[in-house]
Amino acid sequence: MLKILGKIGLLVLALAAGTVWLVVLRLKNVPVPLLGTYGLLLIGLVAGLLWPGVLGRRVTRRRVLAFAGVPVGLGTLGLYLAVVYYVTDLPVLLTMAAAVGLAGAASALLRGRRRASGQAARQTRRAFLLGGAGLVLGVLSVLSGSRAERQRREVLARGEQERQAAVRAPGARRRIADGTVRVFPIHTGDTIVTYGQFYGGLDGWEGLNGYVRTLVDKAQIAVPVYAYLIDHPRHGLMLVDTGVNWEQAHDHDGYYDMTSRLLTERDEYRMSPGQDLRVHLARLGYDAKEITTVFLTHVHDDHAGGLRYVPQATVVLDRRDWEHGVLYPYSFDLVKDNLSFPAFDSGAFGAFPASQDHFGDGSLVLLPTPGHSPGHMCVLLRLDAGSVLFMGDTLYTLPHLATGQVRQMTIGGTDTIHQIEAARRIQRLLASDPRVVPLFAHDNTRYQFDLVNSAFTNGAPGEAGMRELRRHMRTVLTPDGRLRPGHTPRFVAPASGTGLGTVEFR
Repeated sequence: MLKILGKIGLLVLALAAGTVWLVVLRLKNVPVPLLGTYGLLLIGLVAGLLWPGVLGRRVTRRRVLAFAGVPVGLGTLGLYLAVVYYVTDLPVLLTMAAAVGLAGAASALLRGRRRASGQAARQTRRAFLLGGAGLVLGVLSVLSGSRAERQRREVLARGEQERQAAVRAPGARRRIADGTVRVFPIHTGDTIVTYGQFYGGLDGWEGLNGYVRTLVDKAQIAVPVYAYLIDHPRHGLMLVDTGVNWEQAHDHDGYYDMTSRLLTERDEYRMSPGQDLRVHLARLGYDAKEITTVFLTHVHDDHAGGLRYVPQATVVLDRRDWEHGVLYPYSFDLVKDNLSFPAFDSGAFGAFPASQDHFGDGSLVLLPTPGHSPGHMCVLLRLDAGSVLFMGDTLYTLPHLATGQVRQMTIGGTDTIHQIEAARRIQRLLASDPRVVPLFAHDNTRYQFDLVNSAFTNGAPGEAGMRELRRHMRTVLTPDGRLRPGHTPRFVAPASGTGLGTVEFR
């Protein structure tokens, strides 16, 4: 009985591990038919090794390994090389193979001591071959390490050349220093997401179901990733979020380690040389080394990637996000000693029961908006002509302010409740103060591409620019926060049937 229970336990563990591996492969866009065939082979291998007699009296574990184990092993290696492997893995793989060879040699020697002389001689020869192979693989592992590092340096060197060329391209500006608070939108590239993840929160894209649907539904779109530069005459140069860094977009597999690569898509970001944060700053007349403060709306990597370029800055973020949010250490390893956590003890602010007057003069206020992440926050900045509210990912686009009609994928449960509560507080804040306009991190509508980018061309929109932004908001949303006709998003599939789709508003 215990033996049967033990086998059942092994079967459950094997199936769980296999399921995780299949989910990872689907995340990497491996076709479903191929995954189905591979999955059946995995099940057959596990079941055959545990209960070979079920497949027939003459079936042995050796035959199961030969007829199912070999194709599964080759298939696993092939899939790994196709969708996960990067050159920096080579030393690791060779080291693992060397360890297996040396372990096999040691095992053969031990078995040989307990066998007759003829069998002992065969085991000795086997140990000699396995040990020799292990040593050779170990040497290759050491040699491959330098080769992998050299290739990475070459990739980074090419990137540096492209960035310098982009900085020198015509059209760069001189810095304006006239005592005006200025805000510059910085488009740091695009991220590739499923349409449902971006717009399907009311169509079942929520919680676990939403994450499962991202594996199955590959109707994808490209959306922008924005950071914002603040040039403040009293408080210096600041950033709200930092966007994506160059390596995430152009050396994704080298930037992330093997485990992180399993959970991310190789082509999840794209960026032209001119969209690099450092290039943007240089062409506006600034230097990344001058940034004193970064206000991080949350710790997700498409908002924190550029932290690597501002290691001298103080990074302000909600402690809950640092302790419980989904973050990757590569973006934070240079600033982890420069973190500042607001207490949110400045009292109520409009519809928000808590806030943080960061500088103590009302010029910049932090507002907790949890839900998208445990400690998500928005940032309100006073300008001469009004105020701007940096939304982070509480709401993706202007149409998302109509929370009852357009919603992004949410985490589910209380997190969804908190996010909707935060969105409604933002709605009340915007309704109560006509001098506040929202600035989004991922808006893929005309509001961002035409109006925001135009109004903030020189960093200061003025009264006319702020009025135009509010006027456009009224053409998209009714006073009670509903979408007007012509502004409901709809996915448009690519003409070829493959590639990225687009979004129409009707």
